[in-house]
Amino acid sequence: MPKKVLVALPPGLLEQIDFVAQVEHRTRSDLIREAMRRYIENFKRTQAPRMTVSQVGNQKMALLTDGE
Repeated sequence: MPKKVLVALPPGLLEQIDFVAQVEHRTRSDLIREAMRRYIENFKRTQAPRMTVSQVGNQKMALLTDGE
């Protein structure tokens, strides 16, 4: 089951989100989910290759490396 998250957005950004959602006949949530999926995919392509994961006790930490 999806979890709900409360996010504060500036009024201008929310207006733009609502406008695009209305034009595309989508819900606000659907539009934001897609934006987050695209952001994460972009992050994986551009940043993840430069990251390593280290474990400290029970916690995992992602570290950005200097390598290309």
